[in-house]
Amino acid sequence: MTSKERVRAVMEHRKPDRIPAAFEAVGPVTDRLLKHYGFTEYDQLLEKYEIDIVTASPRYIGPPLKAWKNEKGEQVELSYWGYETTLHTTAMDTYGTTTYFPLHGVETVEEADAVPFPDPDWFDYSAVREVCEKNPDKAIIVGHEGPFQMVTFLMEMDEFFMLMLDEPETAQRILDRMNEFEMEYYRRIFEAGEGKVDILRPHDDYGTQISLLFSIDMWRQFYKENTKKLVNLAHEYGAFYQQHSCGAVGPLIPEFIECGVDALEPVQKVKGLEVETLAEKYNGKIVFHGGIDTQGLLPFGKPEEVKREVRRFMDLLGKDGGYILMASQGFEGDVPIENIEAVYSVDRSC
Repeated sequence: MTSKERVRAVMEHRKPDRIPAAFEAVGPVTDRLLKHYGFTEYDQLLEKYEIDIVTASPRYIGPPLKAWKNEKGEQVELSYWGYETTLHTTAMDTYGTTTYFPLHGVETVEEADAVPFPDPDWFDYSAVREVCEKNPDKAIIVGHEGPFQMVTFLMEMDEFFMLMLDEPETAQRILDRMNEFEMEYYRRIFEAGEGKVDILRPHDDYGTQISLLFSIDMWRQFYKENTKKLVNLAHEYGAFYQQHSCGAVGPLIPEFIECGVDALEPVQKVKGLEVETLAEKYNGKIVFHGGIDTQGLLPFGKPEEVKREVRRFMDLLGKDGGYILMASQGFEGDVPIENIEAVYSVDRSC
C-alpha cells in the first residue's frame, strides 16, 4: 500500500498493511532532529520515520501584516484575523501570547458584524496543489483553528463564555461568521487539491484535562450544526474529517460520531479517554489518532516504556484499522530524541 492508500483504508476501518503514522513537533525539535541525523530536508525526516501524512496549506497573499518590537524588545505580530501575538522566548522554544483581542467588548450582533474578518481571496491556493503534486503517494491533510479555537484569539475565553450565556445570538453570530469563512476557504483548498486532499482537520479544544469546557447541551447549541457543515464539505470532496480537540472530550465522542466525524485527535491521558474504554466502546465507529503521552511518558520515560505503550495502543485500537500512530500532541523540547525514535521503531505491520 502507498501511504495514501494506507491512511484511507484506516479511515474506512479496513485493515491496512501497517498502521499509518503522523509526525508533528515544535520547530526547535524538528531542527534538532535534522541536525542529529545530518539531514538537510524535512522530507528526509518523514521518510526515516515512515510517516504517511503530509500537511498542506495555502499561502497568505493578503494585505501586509504588521510586525514590531514592544517596549521589552519582544516581537509582536498582527494576524490576518486582526489579533496581535507577542512572542516570548524560553530556553525550550518561542511561544506566542495573544495581547490584543479585536472582539473584546462586543455584545450585540451588529457589533460582531462590524469587526472585519479575513477574505478567502487573501490566499494562494495553488500552494496546496503543489504539495499534492510533490507527494502523490502521501495522505494530504489540511486545516487550522476551528470556529471555537479562533474565537479565543479574538476574545478572551471567559468573556466569550459569558457571551454564550448572556447574549447567545451574538455568540452564535460570531461562530457562524467564522464558519462561513471556513467553508469557502476549505472549499477552495479542496478545489485546488483536485481530489488529492485526504483529511480536513479543524482544531477546536473543547476540554480541559479534567472535563469539558462547557456542557454537552451548549456544544450542541453552538457547535454541532457548524461541525456537520464542515464534515459534509469534506465528504463532498471525498475527504475525511478529523476533529482535533485536546482535553477530556470523551462525552463528546458520540456527538462527533453523530455528526459524521471520521477521526478524533488527540487521545490524551485523561479521564474518559482510556485506550481500553475507547477500544471497547467505539471500535469501527471512529478512528483514533495519537495517544502516546507527551506530558509524562515521552519526556520522562525510558525508550522501552515508550515502545510498550506504542504496542499497547496499536494492539487495542489498530488491529483491524482505526488507529493512526502519533504522540498525544506534537513533540516538545523536553522529549529526548531516543524517545521520539522509540515511537517510530516499533513494528507497525498488521
